Amino acid sequence: MKYLRKLFACYEDYCSHRKGILRYASLVGAIGFLLFHFIYTLVLPQPYENLTIRLIAAAACAVMAMPNYWPARLRKYYIGCSYVVVLYCLPFFHVFMSLKNHGNIVFIADSFMAVFFLVLLTDWRNTIAMLCLGTILGVALYMATTAHPVLAPDYIARLPTFILVVVGGSLFKFSERQLQDAKLRGAVALAGSIAHEMRNPLGRIQYSLDMASRALPEPTTDDATQPLSGKQIEDVYAQLSQGQRAVQRGLQVIAMTLEQVNVKTIDTSKVTRIQAADVVQKALAEYAYETEGERSVVSLLVHEDFAFDGDETLFMFVLFNLFKNALYYVKRYPDMRLVVTVDEPHVFVTDTGPGIPKSLQTRLFESFQTSGKAGGTGLGLAYCKRAMVAIGGDIFCDSAEGEGTRFTLRFPRAAQAAPDENSRALRDDSLAIFEGKRILLVDDDVMQRSTLRKHLGGLGVEIDEAENGQLAIERIKQAHYDLVLMDLHMPVLDGYAATGMIRGGLVPAMRFVPILGCSSEPEHLVHVKTERAGMTAIVPKACSRAELLRAVQSCLEHPGVHGEPLAGKTAILADDDEYGRRIVRTWLEKYGLEVREANHGQAVLDMLAEDERCDVIMLDLQMPGLNGIETTRAIRARPGTSGQIPIIALTGYSDSGTIESAVNAGMNDIATKPVRGPALVRTLIQHMHPGANGARWAATAAVPGAGDGWEN
Repeated sequence: MKYLRKLFACYEDYCSHRKGILRYASLVGAIGFLLFHFIYTLVLPQPYENLTIRLIAAAACAVMAMPNYWPARLRKYYIGCSYVVVLYCLPFFHVFMSLKNHGNIVFIADSFMAVFFLVLLTDWRNTIAMLCLGTILGVALYMATTAHPVLAPDYIARLPTFILVVVGGSLFKFSERQLQDAKLRGAVALAGSIAHEMRNPLGRIQYSLDMASRALPEPTTDDATQPLSGKQIEDVYAQLSQGQRAVQRGLQVIAMTLEQVNVKTIDTSKVTRIQAADVVQKALAEYAYETEGERSVVSLLVHEDFAFDGDETLFMFVLFNLFKNALYYVKRYPDMRLVVTVDEPHVFVTDTGPGIPKSLQTRLFESFQTSGKAGGTGLGLAYCKRAMVAIGGDIFCDSAEGEGTRFTLRFPRAAQAAPDENSRALRDDSLAIFEGKRILLVDDDVMQRSTLRKHLGGLGVEIDEAENGQLAIERIKQAHYDLVLMDLHMPVLDGYAATGMIRGGLVPAMRFVPILGCSSEPEHLVHVKTERAGMTAIVPKACSRAELLRAVQSCLEHPGVHGEPLAGKTAILADDDEYGRRIVRTWLEKYGLEVREANHGQAVLDMLAEDERCDVIMLDLQMPGLNGIETTRAIRARPGTSGQIPIIALTGYSDSGTIESAVNAGMNDIATKPVRGPALVRTLIQHMHPGANGARWAATAAVPGAGDGWEN
């Protein structure tokens, strides 16, 4: 009895998630048993046919096909009843009918069909048990109802084939179950990894908000007695910066994880010539370290720089994964160091952490393989391998337990110029952007101004200087500038105040001039203040020439950044998340854009039907009623100019399927939530400006937070 209960428990467990298959198979049986009765009596007459046992089988199947109509008190018996019905309708019925028909070819085929359905509907243990029991019952009934019973030799000869079908089908289901279990383990590991990784940034955000609240004065109803000291203000800004950095880290983790589980062929269509040292330096600057302590253990060595053909975002993802894996051990190994070395044609990422066991190194780049990390999915290094192979390179690991680990990124050799020619190529590529531009350097340090002037030399730019913010304002009143390079800390009038006056419209024609902040403070501590002041981006004072040129070029190359690119323009913003709309609207109104809101797609169509002027439409992809995709299709089908309005997708999804759906629907671009204001403004300017060149699927679509450049 114990064995029978265990056997039925296996059947119950197998069928508990397959009730749909039972219902559909029962529906087929209810129709099939009656249909074959007419076929075997009228079309292909058989020696023996029994309507009674067919009616019993058809009725039983009909009852099993309608479990939703069972009384509630009987539904708990559905699985048990199905066991009896399957036993009767498949092995018992077909063995009995085949013997009655002397094992002819028609009923041999029927028996194969019955075995197939039995393998489909039951686990392997019960498949064998039902076959044995059903065969015994079928033979017994045959013997009891037949005067001169004879076991047909042809039917007996097919028994090895029946056994092979059962064994083969069971093995196939077993392998399928293993695959499903592997996928389930992967999904569980992925969910656990995301939950584990997100606890740190969320905890950091909670801590930052708590510390920001503590930095504020004690609450009171008397507003006049609530002044904030300079230190309190600095503390609030610092904590807000830390909180935003934690958000950025969380977004990076999500983006990397989604990229890691994407097993499709990696897109290498954005291949460009990349300078290895520049991208490594950028990755080190943009990686969202949890603490300054983490940042302090990382260093860069450049022995011999080199260029390779690849995708910068792809390479950044690989580096972020390797940084993340190494820095995981900083808390346990406070003396650990992480050194990134550039030496043609390799980039080495070396840490002095605990190392990786030899037993794991041979399969380290396989999916779901991880070493010593609680909550890890083991997907990161598999992604790194795919990414490096996609650009014609490779990645290797050399590790010793207790000594550390070195990952070697080998890049394909590309035809490249000598180092000095590379610098000249960088300058030549930038000439078209810099040629004829006028730049204002604002810094109270004459040596710093001299250094910046030297970095910008030879590019065909006209450079003016100012010693403080007040003199900068006077200069701006007298001349037009294409960019202002602004120090933050200066006497008389600092960079924040000067930027605020410019953005406030003191000189209307210069209100939206790009302002590149320059600071000796850590970028992550000042980016909230510079962003709040209205600066376009920020660079460190000790930046290299290439780093400065890249930042200046980024500010200059976006079309329509001069004058008032969004002022006087009207946008429709559709999102069912009111808080999300409020964030986006606040950013856009800061740049002079008039924003009309809607919370579903039909409201957007109604606005357009009223012939209200609109220059750009931003649509959330997930909205009640008409979603963003459906709304876009409806807009693109409209006659006249309204069907040509630029449409930007707002979405929390950045997978290739979502992007493909947006492109096919007619959307021009995508902004990944949570939306970063400066990045969204640049996107809108590009598509609303006459010089915009169609759709541009920026890196920000794939890496939330990574496309905001120096504003992060």
